[in-house]
Amino acid sequence: MKLMKNLMFLALTFATNVSISQNIFKNESIGFSIEQPEKWIKAKEGQTIENLKSNIKLDEKVIAKLLEQNKGTIQVVTYFKYPIETTAGIIPTIKVNLRSNPHKNFADFRKSIEESFISIKKVFSDFKYTSEPTESVINGRKCITASCIYTLTGIGGSEKVNIIVYAIPVKDQFYQVTLMDTKDDNNTELFQKIINTIAIK
Repeated sequence: MKLMKNLMFLALTFATNVSISQNIFKNESIGFSIEQPEKWIKAKEGQTIENLKSNIKLDEKVIAKLLEQNKGTIQVVTYFKYPIETTAGIIPTIKVNLRSNPHKNFADFRKSIEESFISIKKVFSDFKYTSEPTESVINGRKCITASCIYTLTGIGGSEKVNIIVYAIPVKDQFYQVTLMDTKDDNNTELFQKIINTIAIK
């Protein structure tokens, strides 16, 4: 249960065996695929943490807690809209992680996802839902989706970020798909298109 109560948009990166065919990312070992957005950049191992430490200003104790809590999380794939090495401020991001799901029924799974958003509220005082957690369907699988907005402080200053999360349970694990952008760099239409390309075996 502890693992579920962390900040859903900040997960550690671990290597996975992948193959890329044209603009479709596929991880054959876990049976997951998603389309790569045109001109977006696939993150290398460790780059999401590099981006967190370099571009996002969080208290060191918060970062340390996140690193501890996310043990066991596997990064499936992450895309950045712009190169993190040369871009200051908040970068629109698509991130897919595979995480443990100890819950045996969907109701308990949903409750744990709702509780994880409470953790975000404790860190970001201006957090607010733009869409509260609700049931949805991705690739024929029932999931939980929610969206919210709050302020992040990066190298370029403070900016409100829009976060959309899809939590898709598959047996004793779940895929956490997190999409982040800003008001000035809105990618809502693209995000919906990409979500619709997800395939899970």
